[in-house]
Amino acid sequence: MKGKELSRKELQHLMLRVGFGLRPSELARFEGKTREEAVELLFQDSSINQPILFIPRPDTKDNGEVSTLKALLMVLKSKEETEKLNLAWLDRMGVARAVLREKMTLFWHNHFATGTAFAWLMQVQHNTLRQHALGNFRTMLHAVAKDPSMIIYLNNQQNKKKAPNENFAREVMELFTLGEGQGYTEYDIKQAARAFTGWTVNMKGEYEFKAEDHDEGDKTIFGKTGRFSGEDVLEMLLERKQTATYVCRKMYRLFVNAVIDENRVAELAKIFYDSGYDITATVKYMLLADWFYAQRNIGCIISSPTDLIVRYKRLLKLETDDKQVLALQDVLGQTLFFPPNVAGWKGGRNWIDSLSLLYRVHLPTAIVQQGTVKIRRKPAFEEKNSGKSSEEKRINIKTDWSELVQFFKPSKDLTTDVLNFFIQSPAKMIDRKAIEAEVDNSTPERRIITTIAAVMKLPEYQLI
Repeated sequence: MKGKELSRKELQHLMLRVGFGLRPSELARFEGKTREEAVELLFQDSSINQPILFIPRPDTKDNGEVSTLKALLMVLKSKEETEKLNLAWLDRMGVARAVLREKMTLFWHNHFATGTAFAWLMQVQHNTLRQHALGNFRTMLHAVAKDPSMIIYLNNQQNKKKAPNENFAREVMELFTLGEGQGYTEYDIKQAARAFTGWTVNMKGEYEFKAEDHDEGDKTIFGKTGRFSGEDVLEMLLERKQTATYVCRKMYRLFVNAVIDENRVAELAKIFYDSGYDITATVKYMLLADWFYAQRNIGCIISSPTDLIVRYKRLLKLETDDKQVLALQDVLGQTLFFPPNVAGWKGGRNWIDSLSLLYRVHLPTAIVQQGTVKIRRKPAFEEKNSGKSSEEKRINIKTDWSELVQFFKPSKDLTTDVLNFFIQSPAKMIDRKAIEAEVDNSTPERRIITTIAAVMKLPEYQLI
């Protein structure tokens, strides 16, 4: 028996949560499909992983190692190259059909937040997350634990049997699996740190286990005693159902609602745990559930800066100067590959402050004018007390409105149709006269463009 067709609102909801919004050109592929058919199409589109290979592999010596001088040069060039990697990923998200894989890679990028002074290694980690984004969390956790960027970022290079470093052991429990204060003690962390001794990165930029630095002695973790390895600790963490609950709570917060429904999280966690941490099975369950499409879960999440920028890129083929895109990310509060700390970006209401809201609301005006918007970058720490004015950037914007113009050209009630297409939250309180007062009626095309821009300026446009 064929299921019920997705409504336009439900389809927009689906595409905003696990993609970057619905384009008019995508309607032909998705409209008229049932929930099951639409979700299956999304997974088909994302079934093939295409790594980002923007940064070339570093030159090495005959034995494959990077010289000390080369490593120093890599550090000096790293910020610039990582920024280019950032832009390459934004461009990929702006055109990719595999939106679900991109969105899940973005989710894991924040879950396993990392920042190191080696752009090449950041690209290696990114492709690891991309490869496993819809795969198995167990496999991903083991891969990320041995990822060179993660080892360097969390100081496991310094974790040796005579001088254990607890940083990675703490974060793997607190941020990657169980959650802060959930089912572990300081003693568990200290003992687990001993299990991860000897996990290091060699001069080839690869994971290496140094047996001479590993503590082979008995360790007592979660009440069990044995000569545990780092791999054993990861399996112990995966055995605990709290890991499934913690990850699914983060998934619910990003894809469903910032207000957590613990009963729904428990549903997801059971699927996640019982399936052996199958990410695809868990995400499919969520996207097929009636509660995912409940009215209270539609239009209730504040769009992240990346979601917002990519949405403009997909709708309008937005193009700007590279440095100016980075400035925009900076003022909006999310620069890819440069997380604020190992906990990543908090999201939700934290995306909005007086400065970022100003730019979010003003950006559509700048876009429609094909002009410039002045961006005052957030000052670095050392600048905050310097008395100097913060750096200013101007964004020169190029766009293509033709797809949207063609889509809305037949409209009989343009304001209503534009609101219905772009606004997910209840629109009862929106002042339509205020929107129409901003419209340029000089030509049919300008009328459509300026109506869309007026709607994009609404606070409700920030809610997906």
